[in-house]
Amino acid sequence: MNGNTGALLIAVVGVLGTLSAPVVSQRLSASARREEFALQRLHRQEDFDRELQREALAAKRACYVSLTATSRRYRVELMNYLHRVNGGTAGDGPRGELEEARRGYIASLAETQMTATAPVLDAVDPVTSSLSEAYRAIMALDGGHPQPGWSFEETRDFLQEHLEDWRHLRAATRADLGVRD
Repeated sequence: MNGNTGALLIAVVGVLGTLSAPVVSQRLSASARREEFALQRLHRQEDFDRELQREALAAKRACYVSLTATSRRYRVELMNYLHRVNGGTAGDGPRGELEEARRGYIASLAETQMTATAPVLDAVDPVTSSLSEAYRAIMALDGGHPQPGWSFEETRDFLQEHLEDWRHLRAATRADLGVRD
């Protein structure tokens, strides 16, 4: 190879390099932009997921607060009605209050069944069972046909004994929400 051929080859390589530099640069720039857009999309998705988690936790918390409040109100209304039955003052007004509390509990229970984790549902079952048993016993007392083992005193004591069920429920809901003692 002579000097002219070498110079020509160098010139051709130089021209090709000059001509191809914008194409290579543009491809590298496009690749960097795609990576940046992908990273931004990932960050937006992560932010969206965190917001969904916050909203889900807030909804679950509201559900558990409602369940706790309505179950306690239902229990209080059961006790109130039991005392009115015993005192002979039960009527439509107190019965309506009891039924309103009962419906509120049933509604919050239904929401909880769709929202709660298995440990919370396991803690809800004894609360629901004791409220249902007490309701049946009180209605039988009110109708003048008390069930064996469900006198006024026995029903009152039963409702007192089952307060521990609410403590277990509170502990289960707090644990599910990540609340530390």
